[in-house]
Amino acid sequence: MKSFVCVSAVLALTFSIAGATVRQEMGKQEPTGAEKVWDAVHKQCCSKEGKCEGDQKKMCDQVGSTVKAALARTVEKCQKEGLKCEECAKSKDGGPCRMCQDMMVKVLVPWVKKQAVAKDAMHKLPTAGGKSETIPCSLVKGPICKGCVEEMSDAVVKACKEAVEKKK
Repeated sequence: MKSFVCVSAVLALTFSIAGATVRQEMGKQEPTGAEKVWDAVHKQCCSKEGKCEGDQKKMCDQVGSTVKAALARTVEKCQKEGLKCEECAKSKDGGPCRMCQDMMVKVLVPWVKKQAVAKDAMHKLPTAGGKSETIPCSLVKGPICKGCVEEMSDAVVKACKEAVEKKK
């Protein structure tokens, strides 16, 4: 059975400058771990089956940017929690192991579908002063949504922790 805890090890490598440099030097433009996860999420969430054009492509690109930012934030949170996946660390293709990718897609697809159709969605984010501020969701109509990034990364970290508990 694969040892599965979290995707932090491989995503940390994926987002590193060294990983990008190696891919460029080798002349290969293989997708990063975050791009692989986004592609899998996109296939399940988009009605255009990857053939997005015009406004649809713009919206999908915006959602993809937010999902990728959430995965980067997940790396930070997993490292802080000490979560890691031995299988991801062994991965030679620069992506999360199959179990981690499947887990992330399982968590993110329903979340993205729900948030993408929400009318006037808002997020409550903590501020430096210990209070919170409410911001509008910009998942489908603006820049990377900070609220979605935090909520998606929290959901993935929670799933990672639950996987650790099941393993025990």
